[in-house]
Amino acid sequence: MAIELKDVTKTWSVPGQPDRTILDLPSFVVEEGRRLCLVGHSGAGKTTLLNIIAGIVAPTTGEVIVGGQNIAALAESRRDKFRAQNIGYVFQTFNLLQGLSALENVQLAATFSGMPPSSGKSRALELLKRVGLEHRLQAKPSRMSVGEQQRVAIARALVNKPQIVLADEPTANLDRENGGEVLELLKETTIEEHSILLLVTHDLEVQRHFEDVRHLQEISA
Repeated sequence: MAIELKDVTKTWSVPGQPDRTILDLPSFVVEEGRRLCLVGHSGAGKTTLLNIIAGIVAPTTGEVIVGGQNIAALAESRRDKFRAQNIGYVFQTFNLLQGLSALENVQLAATFSGMPPSSGKSRALELLKRVGLEHRLQAKPSRMSVGEQQRVAIARALVNKPQIVLADEPTANLDRENGGEVLELLKETTIEEHSILLLVTHDLEVQRHFEDVRHLQEISA
C-alpha cells in the first residue's frame, strides 16, 4: 500500500482574517514498505499532512491516494472505516479514552479494525508487553505517567497490523532510552508487516534512527 498526494493544499479560514494556507504539496509519494522521517519547523504543516493522509482532515484541494483509493473523495464515515482497517496513528496528544484501561484502549482499536475479540485481546497483550506495560494493563490514563500513556498510544496504533503507520512526534514525552526503544519497535513492526512508517519530528536524535530523512520545505511548493 503506497501513498500519493497530488496538488494537495489545506487552507484555514478565520473570520475577519485573510485565509491561511498551511500546506501546499504539488506532489508527495511514499512507496510501500518505506520508513521516512519528515522534519520541519513548528507550524510548517507536519501534523496537518498526517491528518490528511489519515483521512481525519479533508484537503482544500487535491487528491490523497492511499492504496490506490482517493480517500479525499470519500465520505467521512468511509474515511473513518478505511483508517481503522489500514492506518495506525500515534498522536502527539495520545487521544486515549480516559474511562478505559490501557488494555481496553488498545483492544478497542482492534475491535474498530474488525479483528475478532480473542485475536484483538491477544494482539493488545503482546504489544503492551513489548512496550513494557504488562504490569499496567488495568491502569487508566489518569493513573499513568505521560510516558506510559505514550506507550499505550503506540501499542494502540500497531494493534491492527496497519499497512501505514503515521507517528506525530512519538518520542516527545519519553526519555532517551524509552524513546529509542519505541522507535525500534515502530521500525521492527513496520518491517514485519512490510508497511509504511511516516514519522514527523523536529528532534535530531530521532532523525538519526532513519536512513531516509526529508524536510517538508523541500517537497512543498
